[in-house]
Order: sequence, then C-alpha cells, then structure tokens
Amino acid sequence: MKVPLSWLKEFVAFAAAPEELAERLTFAGLEVSGLTRVGSDFKDIVVGEVRSVRPHPNADRLTLCEVNTGRETVPVVCGAPNVHSGDKVPFAAVGALLPNGQKIKSARIRGETSQGMLCAEDELGFSQEHAGLMQLPRDIPAGTSLAEVVGGPDTVLTIEVTPNRPDCLSILGIAREVAALYGAQLKLPSIPLEETSGPVGKTMSVVVEDQEGCPRYTARLLQNVTIGNSPLAMRLRLMRCGIRPINVIVDITNYVMLECGQPLHAFDLKLLAEQRIVVRRARESETFVTLDEIERKLTDAQASVAVAGVMGGIKSGIGANTRDVVLESACFKPALVRKTAKALGISTESSYRFERGVDIRGVDAASRRAAALMVQHAGAGAAQGVVDCFPVEPQERKIICRFDRVRDLLGVAIKDNEITKVFEALALSVVDRAAKSCTV
Repeated sequence: MKVPLSWLKEFVAFAAAPEELAERLTFAGLEVSGLTRVGSDFKDIVVGEVRSVRPHPNADRLTLCEVNTGRETVPVVCGAPNVHSGDKVPFAAVGALLPNGQKIKSARIRGETSQGMLCAEDELGFSQEHAGLMQLPRDIPAGTSLAEVVGGPDTVLTIEVTPNRPDCLSILGIAREVAALYGAQLKLPSIPLEETSGPVGKTMSVVVEDQEGCPRYTARLLQNVTIGNSPLAMRLRLMRCGIRPINVIVDITNYVMLECGQPLHAFDLKLLAEQRIVVRRARESETFVTLDEIERKLTDAQASVAVAGVMGGIKSGIGANTRDVVLESACFKPALVRKTAKALGISTESSYRFERGVDIRGVDAASRRAAALMVQHAGAGAAQGVVDCFPVEPQERKIICRFDRVRDLLGVAIKDNEITKVFEALALSVVDRAAKSCTV
C-alpha cells in the first residue's frame, strides 16, 4: 500500500523524518519496503495558457502552440494529442530541470522554434501517464508557479500490509498506528452531508437475496451531478497511490476507499432496470462485460451490473452523460470475494480489501463521506436517507487482557497503565479495569 506523507499528516501530526517513521512502523509490524521521493520545487515550471494551436507545417503529428507564460508569449512545438486553445498546462521554460533529469533547451523541431515544453504527468513525476498533457484548472492564472499549485516535494511510503491487518489498508488505518506510536492525536475527517433531494426510497430500491454473502448493503442517491475532472489535489493523491484518475465520481469512490479502507462503487441510475439493485449469487453460465471491457456476474432487476466486491459492469458505469448516481457501500463475505476473484482472474483494489475483510460498522460512514464529496465537487444533490440492508448487526466483542500475559508474550517489562494507554491510542475502549487485567 502506498501512503503519501502529506496525506497522512492530515490525520496525525508528527515531526519524525520519513526514514525514522519507516523504521518505527516496520518494528511495529507494518513493514515499509520503500521510500519514494515525488515532486520537486519545480523551479522554472509554471502554469502556461495555450493561446493558439495550429498544425506543424512539416510534421503531421506535431502542433505549433503560442503559450502565455505570465510574462510573455512563446512558441512551443507540441506532440500531445490533447492540446487545445484555452488549456492551462504545466510549462517548463528554457533552463528548467525536470524531475527525471531532463534540462529544457531552446530548439528547432522540424524547422520550427520551440522555446520550452508543455508537460505530461510522467515528465513531472506524478504518474506513469503519458497519453497527453497534464490538464490544470482553467481558473489558475498563467505564470503561477507549479509548486504553488500542486505543493512541494512529498514522500510516499510503500507498506507491506499483512493479511491479518486489513484495518491498515487505508490512510486512516496507518494514521491510527502512527498516533499510537508517537502519542499523537488522531484527527478524523468531518462528514457534513446536506441532504436536499427527496427520500432515496421513492426513487430506487435494493433487495439482498444472499444475506450470507452480503451481510450489509447500503445505497445512496446523488442527483444532478456534473461529470468532469476531480480537484487537482485529489487527482495527484490518487496518482501517487498508483490509481489513474477517471472522472470526479469514480475518483471520489477511489479516494474514500484509500482514505477509509471501504471500497465503494457508483452506478448510473438510468442504466439500472427498474431503478432496483438485487444482490444474489450468479446463475450458471451467466456472463456480462466488466469495466475492463472483458466479458465475464451484483445484478439489477434483470441483468448483471457488477461482480460483487470485485469490479463493476460497463453497461451501468459512470459516463459523460450520467446525471443521477447510485452510490454502493457494502460488506461482502471475504471467502466469496476471494473465490470469485480467483475464478475470474481479476484482482482489484476493492477485491484486495474485501478478501481480507472490511469493518461492517464503517460501511455507512464511508458512504456519507463520499456523498459529501460528491455534493462538494460534483454539484450533486443528495437524496434524503440511505437504503441500508443490515438485518443482523454483530455484537461488539469484548476481550480480557491479562497484563502478565502481555509481558510474557512480549518479553518486555511494560507497566499496566502503559498497556491500557496503547489500547486507547488505537481507539480501542477500555471498558473495565481490574488489578491484573482490563476488558477491551
């Protein structure tokens, strides 16, 4: 799992250097296998405004751009297919040094002068994406330092999370561990959700036929969304965690999954037959096409729309014309997800988490968080309430911890009150305290 320190510090404050933090986490059982420096101070790289685009007279795949750098307008030869007049993109001036070591020089390319370079994401170290230029919000003034837009350098930890610690498959999970290690306060994200549309139950419904395989399923409705790019800061965080941005709705589901550890999925309401979702086992020989455009089984009332816990279907996915979104947040039985993923040869960020188990009590909180972000960034109107199929709520387990037993297992002299402090730092409530034990 990849953890950008800038994101981690939103939830827990610590002053330790990345190397020290990596060592502490490793000794705590979360092996840090890599430290990657990303970004730079981006000296001489600014926001450029593309004033005009015309074909290169001597090359079919190149264009001639006039770029406003904030100080002057310069000619740039560009090979990207997605450059348009009015775009705001990263511009590296002559003399700039890119994170990959490339130094920008003035050049003549097929007979035309180029005084700088328009940059793709991979050239700036944000991702491996090289399909086109990195698009920046159009309201940023030309000439603004790129470092001011995207922030300075960051460090990304690569953590090898063992199968018994699914609670650490999120930024918040790692933050909880760091808070305990350093005696710091864990800061949880606020989830203000204003529900302005009609009751969700009047528009759509959910039927869970397989309660054993799906002990909890929730659905929210977000109406009149505007499909576009997610905020730049969100896209950068996704890229640094190895996830390619798609659009604001899909990006928010991935963002909340990384933040909270709860996988989410978004459906286009108009593509669900009868505006109803039925959770059931797949029928024999049943096939459908997943989002990766491969024919492969969750369903709506008539046809399959997703493989539960693994991947959604292309027929119900979010597209440019989506206006109403059904937001799924659920808990699927780990063994079933593991069996399905293996049988279909699919491994996704969602299946990886479901196979190890998600917190059934955190299902709705993640849904609220994602819905609030969709209201904020996609202009959505949230329907009132949530469809929550949760027939059997599990009882919280209480564990008696014997202090002497802890010391025997660890081989370390640790005081009784220090043991209880560790529990409390990990957000585990100590509900009873005896002379030689405590109940957690």
